[in-house]
Amino acid sequence: MALYAYVTLATAQSDLASRLYDPTMQFWSPAELTTLLQEAIRMWNALTGQQRGDFPFNTTQGQCFYDLTQQAGTLRPYTLTDQSLYESMEYSLLEPLTATYPLTWTGSAQFTMQALIAAVQRRRDETLATAGCTLTRRIIPVSSGNARIALPDTVLAVRRIAYQPLPGFGLPSSIVLWPEDQWSLDSYDQGYATTPPGTPATWRVTTEPTLTVDLDVPPAIPGSYELLTIEAGAALSATAASTFPIPDDWLWLVRWGALMDLLGVESNAKDPLRAKYAEGRYKQGLELLAAAPAVLGLRLNGVPLHLDAVRSMDLYHTGWEALAQGPPSEGLTAGLNFVAITPPDAGPYSLTATVIQNAPVPVLATDYLQVDRGVYDVILDYAQHLAMFKSGGAEFMATIPMYQRFLWQASLAASRIDESGEYAKLLYGQSQLEQWMNPEYTPELAPSEAAT
Repeated sequence: MALYAYVTLATAQSDLASRLYDPTMQFWSPAELTTLLQEAIRMWNALTGQQRGDFPFNTTQGQCFYDLTQQAGTLRPYTLTDQSLYESMEYSLLEPLTATYPLTWTGSAQFTMQALIAAVQRRRDETLATAGCTLTRRIIPVSSGNARIALPDTVLAVRRIAYQPLPGFGLPSSIVLWPEDQWSLDSYDQGYATTPPGTPATWRVTTEPTLTVDLDVPPAIPGSYELLTIEAGAALSATAASTFPIPDDWLWLVRWGALMDLLGVESNAKDPLRAKYAEGRYKQGLELLAAAPAVLGLRLNGVPLHLDAVRSMDLYHTGWEALAQGPPSEGLTAGLNFVAITPPDAGPYSLTATVIQNAPVPVLATDYLQVDRGVYDVILDYAQHLAMFKSGGAEFMATIPMYQRFLWQASLAASRIDESGEYAKLLYGQSQLEQWMNPEYTPELAPSEAAT
């Protein structure tokens, strides 16, 4: 049931078309106007986190980690595909749509379908690598007596490793390994290289070949390694659509990155002004995504769980994954998609996640825009600004104040949320606890630092 029921998509299209002096929707079609309004609503939610909700899902006995984007009834599913980006980019480039697979380019000679696909794939993977928004839980079999772990070339970064020996050998079921470097081992454990197989305690990548991780001690007992990694997406093609492993409300930044590539090439398509603008929007998006909230709370059978970072639990309650099964008492976050519970549950239980949900966007002409009345005008401002991108030049630059007004109102909305509760900032910062406890970058170069 709609919460706001005062303006429909059809009305918003008409209002936007009037602003663009195109009331009959000739230069901007109804489909394009819909795309512009949807992006404006998604970006508003990305900047403010105003769309919040609860969704329950059942836990699995003995399981600690859960990917929120994959649970039944999730409010944070990955739904947008690369096709939606191609269509949005083609609108921006004044090119005809390639809406049917296999995608065949029918536009001007300035671009090709493969150029669009390649640009989107590059910027998608760069976004995943830089913002670290989406983690993957990867299980790799142990090669007994071998201290080196080989990784597939989709792995962009390793964030955590746990050794999980087979049961029956007297070891815990999960042993967290600590990141280390060659200097420390050479200085404080000089005999590590001749240590016989046993139980590893550390891992390192500082001096190892690409796509490998070395342990301090070769494992003596078979089993597996549990890794949390940042990984590239699947290869894109012109034959089938691919879902993006990036939150729906943030996919616009991949589009700006791809447009930066396409408009910056040395060809007839080169447009330095719009390429520079797209670059700024892309960098802005990376910084903001690195500091974005996702999980606001977890409740187990209706009882709130204390939230912390996976690294924090590794540090202060090492062995939490190997505890005896029982009613979970702690919730943990990692990235924008993973939560974990400890001790491993003896359930199943019902876990309810309170999250920043995907912005509900209108699709049908009768759908209502889910924004309040005080926001509608700046939604039109930003949609008009986006619409004028394809005009370029002075006409586009003249709409920059509309974009700035949109950002100003978004900052006010976010500030209102911060002031609405004594600990609102802490609630909205819980998704970044893992990054704070287990930083991926030195502080002066962290994307989230640039955003603050």
